[in-house]
Amino acid sequence: MASSGASQGTGTRQRLEHIDAMRPIKQAAVISTHALIFLVPAAAVTSQTNLLILTHFSREAFLFVSSCMLAYGYRELSRIGSRLYWKRRLMAVGAPYVTWTAIYFLFTSLVVIHGFPFYAVHGGMILSGAGLLRLGNLLVSGYYHLYYLIVIMEFYAIFPLLLRLVRRFSAHPVRLVLVALAWQLTNAVFWPDIYSVVTRLHIAGATSQSFWESRLVTSYAFYLVAGIVVAMHLKDVHDWIVSHRALILVETVGAAATAILLNLVHFSGFANRLLHAGDDPFAIIVIPYVVGAIMCVYLLGVYLVDPQRSVRTRALTKSGSDNSYGIYLSQMLWIPMLVRLHEHLFSWVPWPIATVAAVIIVYSLGYLFSVVMARTPVSRLVTGRARASWPSLVGRRRRAPGAPDVADGPLDVGLVS
Repeated sequence: MASSGASQGTGTRQRLEHIDAMRPIKQAAVISTHALIFLVPAAAVTSQTNLLILTHFSREAFLFVSSCMLAYGYRELSRIGSRLYWKRRLMAVGAPYVTWTAIYFLFTSLVVIHGFPFYAVHGGMILSGAGLLRLGNLLVSGYYHLYYLIVIMEFYAIFPLLLRLVRRFSAHPVRLVLVALAWQLTNAVFWPDIYSVVTRLHIAGATSQSFWESRLVTSYAFYLVAGIVVAMHLKDVHDWIVSHRALILVETVGAAATAILLNLVHFSGFANRLLHAGDDPFAIIVIPYVVGAIMCVYLLGVYLVDPQRSVRTRALTKSGSDNSYGIYLSQMLWIPMLVRLHEHLFSWVPWPIATVAAVIIVYSLGYLFSVVMARTPVSRLVTGRARASWPSLVGRRRRAPGAPDVADGPLDVGLVS
C-alpha cells in the first residue's frame, strides 16, 4: 500500500492510478447528493440536511482531483505551451459542456404529462425566441450540475499562474496551503457581506448568493491550491497519508459527527456563520470533514489499485475511472426519470430505500451509457474521452509478455496467457 501508483510517462500523459481511482467513488457521492435532494420528502428535511453534509464533499474532491492530476502532468515541464494546453482543455471540458448544455436544454424543454413515458415534445418551447434565450442563459450560468465545468474552466485560466506561484514558493508548501486555507475561511465567513455589496452595485443579478458562490473559482481556492501542492510533493504527501490512515479515519468521523451535531443547534448572528452548516456546503464547520473525506477516498483509491487486489477488482476500478466523466455528465437524465417513476408507481417505497436504489440505478445507467457512447463517433463530445473500440469492451484474452494484467474494458477480467 506504500506505492504512490504513478505510471511511467511524460508531460500530460502521466497517470496516477490511485488518484484516478478516486473518480468513481466521488461520482457515487455526487449522485447521492442529487438523489437526496430530489427524493427526500419535506417532512424529513433535517435528515436530508445532515446526510447532505456527508455527501457534499464530492464537489471539493472533484476539484482537488482535477487540480492534482493537471499539476502532476506539468510538474516536470519548465513552461506550458498555451496552444496545446488550451486545445486539450477545450476538448476535455469545453466540448462536452456545450454538448450537454444542448442536451439538457432539449430535455428540460419536454412537457410533463400524466402516464408513461411521463414526457412529451413541445417544439414551440425549443424553437421560440424565449427558448433560445434560455439556451443562452444555460450556456453562461451552467445547467444544474454542469457548473462544475464552468469552475474548472476558470481554474484552467489561472492554472499557469498558480503553478508558477507554487514553484516560486516550493520550499514552503505548508505555508502556501495555509494561505489558501485562510482565503477559504475568509470567503466562507464574509461571502454574504461580499454578495450584498455586489448586488447593491448591480454587478450581479438578484439570484441566490449560493448560485454565484458555487460558480466562482475563488470559492474553492484551498482545494485547488492543495491539489497543485500535493502534485508537486506527491511522494511525501502519499507516505504521510498512508502512515496516518487510522488518525485520518478518526478525524473524518469526528469532524462529520461534530458538524451534524452542531447543525442541530440554533445559533444566532456571527456564531451561526461559524458553527452552523445548514444547507451551505461552504460552511466553515464542514471543512475539516471535507478534508478528511478527501483523504479517506484517496486511501480507498490506493487500496483499490494495489497489486495485491485481484485483477477483476483493478479492472473494474479502472473501467469505473474511465467512465466516471460520462456518469457525471449524464446523471441528470436518469434522476428526473426515476423521480417521476417514484411519484407515479413507487411512492409507497420509504425514502431511504428509494434513495439508495436511485444511487445504484443512476450509477449503473450512467456507466452503461458511457461505456456505449465511448465507442461511437461522438465519444469526445458526450463522454469527454477518446473513442474506444468495440473489441475493447471485452478486452484482450491473451497479453504480450510483460504487459500489465489490468483490463482494457469493463467486461475484461484480465486473463493472462
